[in-house]
Amino acid sequence: MAEARKFDAAGVASCGIVIAVGIAAIAFSGEFAPLGAVFPRTVAGLMIAFALLHIVLVLRRPVPQPRAAPSSTPRRVGAMVVMLAWAFALQPVGFLFSSVCASVALLLLAQYDRWTARTASMYALATAAVIGGLYSLFRFVLQVPLPVGLFW
Repeated sequence: MAEARKFDAAGVASCGIVIAVGIAAIAFSGEFAPLGAVFPRTVAGLMIAFALLHIVLVLRRPVPQPRAAPSSTPRRVGAMVVMLAWAFALQPVGFLFSSVCASVALLLLAQYDRWTARTASMYALATAAVIGGLYSLFRFVLQVPLPVGLFW
């Protein structure tokens, strides 16, 4: 017997949230310098476009949705909490310090396998490269004033 096809209401609701966040990002980017607003507006526009595309695809072809593994739900919630905490910590703590803390927390949440010294060192190098690259891009190329906060 074939599995029944269901409408993914949670997926559509999630897309609605993504669209709202994208619209808010575009609205708040009006306070940035013209060149500094390019990146957030581009990302927000892509978020909105892909969320709308996902809604169209879900409405056209509902497919059976696999159930999430029970162990992954706390990790997903933890990742959302970490990203929200990072967003609120940017101003008082500073971009670099809050980004490093959030990246470490996300790595700890996302790593299912056992940590080894090699894995930890590779993640540390990749994290430093990503945060350093983003800092350089925002600060020097796009000239976005990043929050300094208490630590940097």
